[in-house]
Parts: sequence; structure tokens; C-alpha cells
Amino acid sequence: MANDEEITQYNILEKLSDSDRISQRQLSTQLGINVASINFAIKKLTKRGLIKVLGTNPRKIRYILTSKGITEKTQIAYNFLNRNFRFYKAVRKDVESKIQEIPFNGQTRVALYGVTDLMEIAYLVIQDKELDLVAVVDDEMKIRIFGYHVIGLEEISTCSPDYLLLTKEPDIEDVKKYVPDSVKIVDIRV
Repeated sequence: MANDEEITQYNILEKLSDSDRISQRQLSTQLGINVASINFAIKKLTKRGLIKVLGTNPRKIRYILTSKGITEKTQIAYNFLNRNFRFYKAVRKDVESKIQEIPFNGQTRVALYGVTDLMEIAYLVIQDKELDLVAVVDDEMKIRIFGYHVIGLEEISTCSPDYLLLTKEPDIEDVKKYVPDSVKIVDIRV
């Protein structure tokens, strides 16, 4: 994973590529980092040759990305995406494995419980399998996602799923109260 310093450097380089007339205080506000840390990071970026500081009046200082700075910003972004893609692939493989282990035996109607990042991955896995997603369920989020209106557990019986795949921790009392005994509950959280 990217460390905080690398993320800060990337964010500063990104902001400076948008505007060379931005103050350290503005950077601090926009990035949610204290001014002293911004000052330290800018000095480090300058020393590494990634940015040039033009001017001496603090109110009129300009920060220019060098070609080396542009290259570094691109490299940080590439490395970050590469690490995250590898992580995504590992999580997807784990979700696929958990879903593959379910003995469906012709019962292919599934519902996903929990509007989470994991639910989105599970949705993609389900699309690759011969499964019928009948509902997305979440008691906290009443939105529309992937063409489905998210429903609460109290509505689950209207969809008649064979399986409820958990992508977040449900309220056990609500599960007992609303989910029919015929619905098999499988925790696919990683």
C-alpha cells in the first residue's frame, strides 16, 4: 500500500499541476494536512528536483512542476493503481472461491446483503456464474445500484431467494425475524 508520505507527495504534485499560484495554506486546507507538513513536503519535493519555487515574497510564490515532477507524479499513480489492482484481483479470487464452494444444486436465486465494495465485487462474480441475482438488500442504504432498488430485510420474502450472500454484518435479530428458514445464509466476507 502507498504510505502517507507518498500520498501527500502525489496530492501536492496533482494540485500544483492544476495551478502554480496556490499557497501552502490553500494546499493545507484542500488536502486536510497542516501547513507545517505541507511546507516540509514542498521542501523535500524541491530538493528532489520535482518542483521549482519561483519568487521570494510568500504571497507571490509560484510552484512549477519540473519534467521530473510530472514523471514522478505519473509513476506514483501507476504504482498505486498497480498495487490496488493486485489487491482487487486477490479479493475477487477469494469471493469467487467462496461462491464456488456453495452447493447450489439447481437453486440459483441469490440476494446480496450489504451495499459495500465487497458487494460490488460479488455482483461481478455473480454475473460470470449462472446465478440469478434477485435482490440487493441493505437496511441502511435505500438507493439504486446496478439497476436494482436496494430493499430492506423486511422485503426479502417478496424476492424468494434461495441464498442470501452476506457482504456485511447483518442485525441477527432482523435476520431471524424477516429471512425465511428456506433461505440459506452464506457469509462471503473476506
